[in-house]
Amino acid sequence: MSTIYLVDQAAELKEEISVKTERLRNLNVEIAGQAEFAEGSKTGHAFGCHYSAKVALKENVKWDQVKLEALRAKIGDEDFFKIFKWTFEPKSAKTLAGAVEFGGHSREIEAARTVTAGTPYVTYERLESC
Repeated sequence: MSTIYLVDQAAELKEEISVKTERLRNLNVEIAGQAEFAEGSKTGHAFGCHYSAKVALKENVKWDQVKLEALRAKIGDEDFFKIFKWTFEPKSAKTLAGAVEFGGHSREIEAARTVTAGTPYVTYERLESC
């Protein structure tokens, strides 16, 4: 095959994949909005005629470094670095959850983070019948 043909075919295929990827992303968001989740669960299910969909909700978390620096100054390095790393990120989700739930600085910790919905991760499984 000639280079011209290969380049044109590859570019067209890439564009087709991009369009279909965006369509799939939008469908997954719609499915996630209609899926059934148990109380407190971030994993749910939806069913079509020929497929079932397992939906895992994701979150994006960003930390306000200025607010975290103010919290560090307020509570001191010893307590602060039990929860956060030097990069001002939590050491672990478990440590953070414990500090928010039981620590005396939950308001400041919550004010320093922004949580936004991430793109849901959806897997599909073929069903035997409709």
